[in-house]
Order: sequence, then structure tokens, then C-alpha cells
Amino acid sequence: MDLTQELTVAARTAGASLVGVAPVERFKGAPTGHHPAELLPGARSVLTFGIRLLDRVLEWPELLKGSPLIPEACRLDALNALFYKRSGYDIVNDRLNQIALTLANQLEDLGYPSLFFPATYGALPDKMPQLPGMFSQRHAAVRAGLGEFGFNNVVVTNRYGPRVRFNSVITAAPLTPSALPAAKTCLGIDCRLCLDECPGRAFSLLPGSCHDRLWLDPVSRTDWAACRRGQLASPCMGLCLRVCPVGRNGSLERQ
Repeated sequence: MDLTQELTVAARTAGASLVGVAPVERFKGAPTGHHPAELLPGARSVLTFGIRLLDRVLEWPELLKGSPLIPEACRLDALNALFYKRSGYDIVNDRLNQIALTLANQLEDLGYPSLFFPATYGALPDKMPQLPGMFSQRHAAVRAGLGEFGFNNVVVTNRYGPRVRFNSVITAAPLTPSALPAAKTCLGIDCRLCLDECPGRAFSLLPGSCHDRLWLDPVSRTDWAACRRGQLASPCMGLCLRVCPVGRNGSLERQ
């Protein structure tokens, strides 16, 4: 078993649902400061892995209706804070970070400098309240062959649709690249559910997008202020992930 296979097995054994490798050459044109070789001098590969989200986690607004334990007046608030955010983000991110640390240590023990960033970034309120992500896990996942960008501006995978969270290890190891997808996964104009169902109308298509090609870069723009307004106006947490039919055996009715 070669090193790439060993790392893939280790990631899957630790809980990863998807694993792929991108050579740093696939990141040509990355914004200044975001190229793997700028973050780790001598970087040769990016090992990206994802953990799928449970379908029930995305369907949280429908859970516990009529429950004798939680009054309806606070049901959505309780589910959002204590179920969706924990099971859909915090716990998954913790596991992603643990996998990244394990793989990075394994690589460094073999003499290959490696690093990873936490799966979700926090702001520095006093100095950088809008702190940008130091590395784009979405771009890494696409370039590792795990999916393509969708209209909802996240990675749409063939098996799980957009319901996956990712992390990556940037390394100097010469790993075997994964193949890019042979076909599109986002249904694009034939679907539009993530665009049409967004309560904040937060997504707008970028001009000049070619709708029949593989989207290795975003084809839409996210208005984060509109996204936040939509979240406040309705229980939309995860709606653009929930309505996507990809990875749901072919159909999902509009909600």
C-alpha cells in the first residue's frame, strides 16, 4: 500500500466519508495568500476529506413537532442551538480537525512538512471582525475531485450532494492526485431550488457562467448580509443544502 492509500484508509477509518488529493498545480490562479505553497513553502499536495451530514440534521425544522418535552414556542430555537448547530457543525468540525491532526502528524513523522487550519474560522473582534478564511476548503474539495461548485456556492458531491463538511492537510508529500469529476453534479438551471427557495435571495449568478461545463470555481455570488437576514426571518438554517436533490436518490420536493 502506498502513502496515498495509507492516508486514505486512515482518514476513512477515522470517520471521513470522502477523501481526495489535489496537486498544488491545480490551485494556479488562487487569490494572493491562499495558494497552498504560500501557506506552506514546498507544498506539493493537498489532501482533502469530508464528513457527510445526517439527513435528519438538515431536516431539523420538522423534528419534535407535538413533543411533550419541548413547547412549540421554543422548539425551533432549541433544535437550532442544541441540535442543528451541534450535530451539523461543532461535532463534525471537531472530528474533521482530529482527522487533520492525525494525518498531518503521520506525514511529518515521515519527514514531510504539513499543516492544516481549523475547519471553521473565528473572527478577531477587536482587530479583524471580518477575518477571511486562510484557506478555502471548498476550492480544495473541488480540486481534489470530490465534487463541483453549485449554485448555492458550496461543493456539490455526487453521493451526498452539498451535505458535506470538509477539511484539508497541505503537505510537502508527493501524493497521487485524484481524478477530477467526469460529469457535472449540480443540476444547475434545470433545478434552481437553492436559488428559488432561499428566503434572503442571497445567491446571484455571476455573469458569463457557462452552464454545461464543470464548475471548478464559483458560478454565483453570496450576499452574506442577505443570508443573515434570511436566517433571522425564517428557520432557514441549512435550507440551501436541504432542498438540493443531488445525493437524495433523484428527487426532493419543494418545501
